[in-house]
Amino acid sequence: MSTNLGPNLPEALVELFNGANLEACLGTACLLVTQGADGYPHPAFVTAGELVAARSSLLRVALYATSSATRNLSERAGLVICLAHEGAAYYIKADAEPFDTADPALEGQRVFTIRPRHVLRDAEQGAEVTSGFCYRDLRGDQAVLAQWRPIVAALRAGLTEGAGRS
Repeated sequence: MSTNLGPNLPEALVELFNGANLEACLGTACLLVTQGADGYPHPAFVTAGELVAARSSLLRVALYATSSATRNLSERAGLVICLAHEGAAYYIKADAEPFDTADPALEGQRVFTIRPRHVLRDAEQGAEVTSGFCYRDLRGDQAVLAQWRPIVAALRAGLTEGAGRS
């Protein structure tokens, strides 16, 4: 059964996406679902190296500039982020707006500011969500962390500079 937690992420999700402990996030991903031009949901695989929370009411995501998710968010602001964490499923219903940045760490990517509108926690008494989307990057953990760190730093810097367009 889903419980609406309101428009703010719980502290556990802020900590998960704050970019401070990327090592703990290796192999874990979530789905970012946008609405395609055909009206159907479009899922995109997003990692902690591409999604950063500044606080409970503000996140940033870096997507490939030419991706379907980027095109969809440029045309329609609504999205849902789906993930499993600490025994429950979470659905973050949110609005996105483009965030312009010239940071070289984000070259080839399009950045969006995300503002949650409804955060749903889906859990059942006596049951536990044991995993969400998991993956293994064949380049190895150190290569992944080397890729993520400058992206996360750029997203975090942009969050402290301002909440909207830059």
